[in-house]
Amino acid sequence: TKNDPTQLQKQTLFTSNETAGNVYRIPALLYERESKTLFAFAEQRKTSDDTSGEKLVMRTGKIKEGSSKKTWSELKQLEKALIKGYRPMNPCPVYDKVNNKLFLFFICVEDAITEMYQKENCDNRTRLCFITSEDLGETWSDVIDLTDELSEIKNWSTFAVGPGHGIPAESGRLIIPVYAYTSFCCKPCFLPNSKSYALSLYSGSHGKNWKFGELFNTVSVECEIVEISKDHIYCNARNVGGYQVEAVSDDNGVKFNNLQPGNNRTSKSSSPCTPGEKDEGRRSKSTLLSPNTDTSVLLTTSLQSAWPPTSMSASSMGLLSSVMIRTVR
Repeated sequence: TKNDPTQLQKQTLFTSNETAGNVYRIPALLYERESKTLFAFAEQRKTSDDTSGEKLVMRTGKIKEGSSKKTWSELKQLEKALIKGYRPMNPCPVYDKVNNKLFLFFICVEDAITEMYQKENCDNRTRLCFITSEDLGETWSDVIDLTDELSEIKNWSTFAVGPGHGIPAESGRLIIPVYAYTSFCCKPCFLPNSKSYALSLYSGSHGKNWKFGELFNTVSVECEIVEISKDHIYCNARNVGGYQVEAVSDDNGVKFNNLQPGNNRTSKSSSPCTPGEKDEGRRSKSTLLSPNTDTSVLLTTSLQSAWPPTSMSASSMGLLSSVMIRTVR
């Protein structure tokens, strides 16, 4: 029905107008249950071109008790999410409910440097950063740069987090989806045997220390994750040709094994840069990531008592309604 709070609803939160020099891309949505607060993030650019990025922006929404209605704040620019000479991209939030701390991960790419340049020249100009808030996004910490603390990054042509959000697993581990273009095969890197692979970034210390998990054994790019039961993490990632890769981790997000046709799991792994490698595993045309370049929509679900289902962890499924970026022409 029209007023049924269990029904998905669309709501425009960021409106792009390229003529006015305000374009919003790559949205992310997160819900914090205790405070009944929604966090919506996006990139703010001058144009739709990736190299025109300027800042990250956010809006917060409050859920009225016993209702699906949401009251949203005005758009706020995240001045702390910056490194001089770099543009911030791919906002990816996660909430640590133990310490009531909101983490916002993102990448910073050197100004005017494209992803293609980095892949073709094995020249990584991307940094891994985050900021934190302990008052539900009202104020933020200074930027923290993890790039030099994680040795794997120096072996990559480039990488990114998300898009979307991370998850606080039932165990307390914080997990962020990542994908990386490997660069230890040959130059130039943009060759058939140099590809992108999804993996996780995780912390078992509530954000004090971070580690990378293992690269997928199948070509995979942008990805999203969800906890299906304790220590079992499901990942859906883009593959080539419009397909998706589905994989499951049985060790709380460190290593992912592909789902084979018939939902059989496999422990088979291969070197990420083996020439002639086959894209094994279950591939699906269904998608968590919209390929539409004009309108980006994150579809989520309601918070009613029927959700989440008992087969999925509540910590992974705390999302509500939908957030849309609309392009004005």
